[in-house]
Amino acid sequence: MDSRSVQSFEALPHNLRECFLDMALFLEDQRIIASSIIDLWSALYGKESFICMNYLQDLASHNLLKLLPLGRNEYEDGFYSELLVKQENILREFAINQCEKESSSIFERKRLNLEIQENKFPNWCLNPKQPIVINASLISISTDDSFLSSSWFEMDCPNVEALVLNLSSSNYALPNFIATMKELKVVIIINHGLDPAKLTNLSCLSSLPNLKRIRFEKVSIILLDIPKLGLKSLEKLSLWLCHFVDVLNELEVNDVSKTLQSLQEIEIDYCYNLDELPYWISQVVSLKKLSVTNCNKLCRLIEAIGDLRNLEMLRLSSCTSLLELPETIDRLNNLRFLDVSGGFQLKKLPLDIGKLDKLEKISMKDCYRCELPDSVKNLANLEVKCGEETALLWKRLKPKMKNLTITEEETEHNLNFLQLF
Repeated sequence: MDSRSVQSFEALPHNLRECFLDMALFLEDQRIIASSIIDLWSALYGKESFICMNYLQDLASHNLLKLLPLGRNEYEDGFYSELLVKQENILREFAINQCEKESSSIFERKRLNLEIQENKFPNWCLNPKQPIVINASLISISTDDSFLSSSWFEMDCPNVEALVLNLSSSNYALPNFIATMKELKVVIIINHGLDPAKLTNLSCLSSLPNLKRIRFEKVSIILLDIPKLGLKSLEKLSLWLCHFVDVLNELEVNDVSKTLQSLQEIEIDYCYNLDELPYWISQVVSLKKLSVTNCNKLCRLIEAIGDLRNLEMLRLSSCTSLLELPETIDRLNNLRFLDVSGGFQLKKLPLDIGKLDKLEKISMKDCYRCELPDSVKNLANLEVKCGEETALLWKRLKPKMKNLTITEEETEHNLNFLQLF
């Protein structure tokens, strides 16, 4: 590593040094979705997402990582899934070396990186004479495509607040020792294999009283298993490129409003076989942000979506099969932002959308077929982002909507998008 990078690191304030060292939890030479890192820092340091975004920009300005935007440099309403982060291998190795300097004992380090190749565990994991106790606050475990989940050893991790699992195998059972992580705040599971990995033993998460954020990338799960975990402290659930397994004779979960009483955000992105949202999501009355993006089989929303009385943001962008929105959306009295951009098949907005007197912004770029109901005239202070054709419809309403702001946006193409997959 060149001296300039070392000097850049040494010049960082303490909080940014910590953030830089956290980057070593992710695999080398990977494009990391910014939301993954922001979820990590938000849970660990109790910061708002826009502050964590500032941390990323600060590290990038010191040439300690690179930011690769997939779209416009607009990160509206805490949505950072259209931004990639890349760290050079040599910088990651430097971060790992800095972590190792903290203590000569792996059991006492603040950050522990455990890499398992071909089921070969480090010597300290083999035939221990006494129970293994890891005092780290952050743990990253990376396994290759030959890893057998049945090979897990037992260890006690009482102080872990962040867990990152990097996997590549087609089947992966979560280790039972996760249940000992009573201080765990955030778990991020990233599959680097070609196909979604079947994720099992999720029940080990159910005993974690402080778990605030869960992020799954490219795994296969049963969506109904999430509310069954009873994660009363969970604040955000993120699912990227996941495959959802259908359950025959699916029974709904009782009292979801209590079992997920703190859940405020759900992000579902690039989940191609999602054709309908599960009913239990409509029972999470604490929900403030619901983002379902790039889910091309999603053709409709459940009517019960109108029960989400605290919902402030509804993002449905690039769901190309979405035909219409349920009329019950007019019951979302706290809705401030609606995004249906990329909804090529969307025919119309809800008839009484004008009842949403707190609605401030609608994004509907590439909604060529979407008709506007008369009630939109009742939206007093509205900003609309759309394409040229849709803008013509809104401009006709301008005389009756004095505070209407229209921003025309063209469809853009960005080759950084290809680095997602």
